[in-house]
Amino acid sequence: MRESDESDDRRWSLEGRFFSLSGTSGKARCEPNWSWQPAPLPDYDLWYAVKGKGEMRINRVLYDIRPGDCFILHPGDEIRASQHPDDPLTVLYCHFRVSNGHAKIEETSPSPMPEDRCVRIRDTYRMEPLLHQLVDMATNQKSGEEAEFDLLLKLILTRWHREKDKRHEPARHYYVDRLIQQVHNEIRFRLSETIDYEVLAASAGLTSRYVSFLMKRHTGLTLKETISKLRMERAVHLLTETAMTVTEVAEALAYSDIYTFSKLFKRYYGYAPSEARTNRSDAQK
Repeated sequence: MRESDESDDRRWSLEGRFFSLSGTSGKARCEPNWSWQPAPLPDYDLWYAVKGKGEMRINRVLYDIRPGDCFILHPGDEIRASQHPDDPLTVLYCHFRVSNGHAKIEETSPSPMPEDRCVRIRDTYRMEPLLHQLVDMATNQKSGEEAEFDLLLKLILTRWHREKDKRHEPARHYYVDRLIQQVHNEIRFRLSETIDYEVLAASAGLTSRYVSFLMKRHTGLTLKETISKLRMERAVHLLTETAMTVTEVAEALAYSDIYTFSKLFKRYYGYAPSEARTNRSDAQK
């Protein structure tokens, strides 16, 4: 982390802060002649580019706008923004204010917001649903939802800051992490089937050989080993938290016979699947 980032971390803190809706919020596909030149802001604005390209100038600092760029605009910021005419912007935005409970934030307090204005979100798979949820809540906020808005915005800001900390890491790390998570999710949805490796890899747009290579390199397990591991984890859950028999669990997880299932289970956990409930009960005593 750079020295400026460390200084920013010392000054920025969510602890003791309360975030509340102010001003406007929404989702918009910007019009062909759109340009944004607001008066200096009276509050904070979370501004996110879903699609399109453009430029934004904040206090004379120029930023390119690309999908995944997430801006935190501050009170008093002077802003000028435009879009590429052949690739118009689609954006999410939400204005908010920050308070220290019901008290005014003192000048000597840690800054409620980081000094950086923009971070490119690479983990959009996790971030974008939160942003859509925030804007939906802000647009239709009902009485009693203030605390939920505060918590959701804090989660978004925490992830924003995490992305800032990781922005100097190679983009490949994000790509591989996301791919591995996607493959794991696909496997979990197919545990009751005989899994076709090529179909599984095709969901990530890759070949099974390459997926297996990436997983072995980054997790230590091949694709085949990963499937077995996730099946065994599911087997423990079914054996300890349902009334299913060992035979039923083996069939549910696509094992052709109970012998193969039991042998693999014992190799993983050191005891037979028929002992799983007993071991769980003993561990809880």
